[in-house]
Amino acid sequence: MKGRREGRLRMGLIIAAELGLIIIALVLSICLGAKNIGPGDILAGVFGKVKTGTAQLIIWDSRLPRALCALLVGAFLAAGGAILQGITRNPIASPSIMGVNQGAILAMAIYMAGRSVPLLPGKVLFAFLGASVSAALVFLLSTKRAGLDITRLLLAGTALGMLFSSLAALIALLTNNSKNLALWMAGGLGGATWGMVRALLAASSALVFALFLSPKISILSLGDEAAVGLGERPNRVRFAGLICVVILSGTAAAVGGNIGFVCLIVPQIARLGVGSDSRRVIPLSIVTGAVLMIYSDILARTLNSPFEIPVGSITSLLGVPVLIRMVKKEKRL
Repeated sequence: MKGRREGRLRMGLIIAAELGLIIIALVLSICLGAKNIGPGDILAGVFGKVKTGTAQLIIWDSRLPRALCALLVGAFLAAGGAILQGITRNPIASPSIMGVNQGAILAMAIYMAGRSVPLLPGKVLFAFLGASVSAALVFLLSTKRAGLDITRLLLAGTALGMLFSSLAALIALLTNNSKNLALWMAGGLGGATWGMVRALLAASSALVFALFLSPKISILSLGDEAAVGLGERPNRVRFAGLICVVILSGTAAAVGGNIGFVCLIVPQIARLGVGSDSRRVIPLSIVTGAVLMIYSDILARTLNSPFEIPVGSITSLLGVPVLIRMVKKEKRL
């Protein structure tokens, strides 16, 4: 009982600290850029009724929606990774390993082949459909009579992911869209709009469902037999988790492109703070993912200002040390 209270207190303190970091990051994200904006302009831009000044227009039309997109994309990616790692009981599982991201990439390549200027509704729809089809194929290939086979799931995801990536590159090459697809795959939030914010908010119900599902995912960590004994249906929980992952990863990919490592490393960071219980890992991953993404986006905009670095490059650089640490830990075990 005492351990539970201490765990809840630790989690509460970590989330409170991260919420403070988010508030600071929102201010920094609005202030910093090719044109620095002062506190007075920020107050006028956010709370003013008439937004006619240059600074106010920059805040309202560019920086504020971009900051909100960064928060939500980071939360979506981290939650998707935490769910997938929980339902597969594999600490290196991620939507990219399962082929979900590659399905979205193939769908975007097909969409770009038909349109010279991709429109937001089409991007979101195609990326989501691509992720859904990929996840459905992986799920079918990895299902046996006894139920879902985790080893097959990871192998099928890896194989289909490689196939989809190759097809996407081929389609982009044949339609002279290699540059556009490469820019999208690098990941970035430079074109963030309020339409993207609305799309992310519409999909955020999957975050609420993930929180509801977290106790059931936690039971799966005990093994399928124990889960059945406790009244859960493991395959049904996994299927519901996969639906969550598809919604979160597909929407995040449509808005931010192929941003790597967030879904892999954030759940690992969360486990360092609160242990392996999915009831704590998933909510903490949501907040930690938001923090990581918004600060990565700030670095992407300011390190080489006025030019931008792909935010996917920043998250990859941050993710490599964590991945190396995981490898060393496995060697010791």
